[in-house]
Amino acid sequence: MKRLLIILALYFSLSSMVYAENDMLSKDIIVYKNPECGCCKKWIDYLKEHDYNVTVKSTRNVLAEKARLGVPEKVAACHTAVIDGYVVEGHVTARDIRRLLLFRPDIKGIAVPDMPIGTPGMEKGDIRESYNVMSFDKQGNIEVFVSHE
Repeated sequence: MKRLLIILALYFSLSSMVYAENDMLSKDIIVYKNPECGCCKKWIDYLKEHDYNVTVKSTRNVLAEKARLGVPEKVAACHTAVIDGYVVEGHVTARDIRRLLLFRPDIKGIAVPDMPIGTPGMEKGDIRESYNVMSFDKQGNIEVFVSHE
């Protein structure tokens, strides 16, 4: 019985540490987007629904922001965001952003290239395309960060 109580105490203390760490993750995100883009607005609304504090920087030259932030052309998408020193390119899910901030890999950022149907801001009913979230580093190396089937 004593052993069970110790195990339960450890479980609950570890669980509370995980929740506390999630609460400490940055929620402040800056999004660079074209002022007329509707899917960008939908992605921003999605972020707000997931409790992100979004600052929108509308620009007619989003490509210049991508270049300044080091987004490789190969993974470029619609809009570009910055959160806690990382670049987030395209229609990335809140879960994948949280994963990035939790694990803090030694990369420049993550990206959903193009505009896959079913990603946040690109919803079309029940249609969902498979896609990869790619990571990229300062040297231009690109790898799969996570796959969505």
